[in-house]
Amino acid sequence: MKADSLRSRWFLAVAPLSIVILFVLTQFDFVPLRPGGTVEDLTSLKERDDVNVLFILIDTLRADRLSCYGYERETSPNIDALARNGIRFANHRSQSSWTKASMASLWTSLYPARTGVLRYSHAIPEEAMMPAEVLREAGFRTAAIWRNGWVAPNFGFAQGFEFYTRPVSKNLPREARRENPAVKLPGSDLDVARSAEEFMRTLERDERWFLYLHLMDVHQYVSDLESARFGTTYSDFYDNAIHWTDRIIGSIVDTLRRRRLLDRTIVVIASDHGEAFLEHGTEGHARNVYGEVTRTPLIVSLPFSLEEGIVVETPSQNVDIWPTLLELLDGTPQPESDGRSLVADIRWAAKGRQSTGEERLQVSHLDGTWGRMNQSPYQIIGIAKGRYRGISNNGDDELFELYDLETDPDEQHDLSDVLVEKASEFRSWVREYENTLDSPWGAREIEVDDMLLNQLRALGYQIE
Repeated sequence: MKADSLRSRWFLAVAPLSIVILFVLTQFDFVPLRPGGTVEDLTSLKERDDVNVLFILIDTLRADRLSCYGYERETSPNIDALARNGIRFANHRSQSSWTKASMASLWTSLYPARTGVLRYSHAIPEEAMMPAEVLREAGFRTAAIWRNGWVAPNFGFAQGFEFYTRPVSKNLPREARRENPAVKLPGSDLDVARSAEEFMRTLERDERWFLYLHLMDVHQYVSDLESARFGTTYSDFYDNAIHWTDRIIGSIVDTLRRRRLLDRTIVVIASDHGEAFLEHGTEGHARNVYGEVTRTPLIVSLPFSLEEGIVVETPSQNVDIWPTLLELLDGTPQPESDGRSLVADIRWAAKGRQSTGEERLQVSHLDGTWGRMNQSPYQIIGIAKGRYRGISNNGDDELFELYDLETDPDEQHDLSDVLVEKASEFRSWVREYENTLDSPWGAREIEVDDMLLNQLRALGYQIE
């Protein structure tokens, strides 16, 4: 029924009706039609010459609001299905709570201190080796469809892409509404889904491709009447938007199915940062690096269906994503990396065990004055290792915080004055990290004109 009802391309052109149809269909268990496989089949991926990559970045999505991460509300049936027969990383973290710094780290596999992309005028230099460049050299068609101005091409994010474009914006369906009053971005992620289908339609059957989709409706709190099921607070609006976006992802995956591409495509679900709802006195993001804005999902759905999905409990982070994917595809590794491949962790998890390697640091970093160029930098750095996480506020020992994530996962009780030696240990790691603040290339400084500044302000950010 679902394939028949979505077969026509006017599914996204006639958005109101299509959204209602998709909502009804996603109430049923969503199982991608792929051949069965096991973790041993990971090795075969690098031997194949037909595997594609669909990389879906859901802007502002925190992990703990997805059902597959334990949320009590059913916000994400389609994403849950990808996780159920794929790989879910249970303890994943982004490298910043601000899109540009976070995405620079994700693409380069380097921490923010080493990308140098810390303020609004910074851009990735041409010397960086981006995954799209690696895959394009390997023969992939490379395309990106994005709606967030912080990943605009003038900031260096287009490197390696043949096509790097914003979709044509159409009005929201009559039933839809945008509940984040600070965001004035035109269109919706329906525009991205429509453009993604058009991209797939134009490809030859034997062409390999890498498609990056940057979705923004969770950031905007967009939903419609059918997804408005969780209440009327801002936190409820956020959950409604996740459900709306999940349905759009269901339509994108259904496009893969209809075009017989599911058994040839790795689908990745990731995010740049989360969203705060007064857990530490603020709303939104790009203000601090607490868990609500840095704990993000990572789900990898393979070209085959695992009978029992794999849950990797070993801590992971966004800088690990591309070392992992490039190993799976037998691609050339990026020359410098703070991340590492998670393939070994996946294999351990499939055996019901976690990696026996040394515990790694998870780093999140935000320049608190990223949008105020007339002020001196204010570095907020979070480092997690094992059960503890330390947060440094501009190197001030009096403002250092330490949390026990096992007993206090929401980071509400600062133990820095109680666990003095442990706090000292974490402060030393922060200092070591701060010593890498010299970028290997030196971030480019670019002139941000008034038009782009206004576009970025439309995302709800205060920029001076």
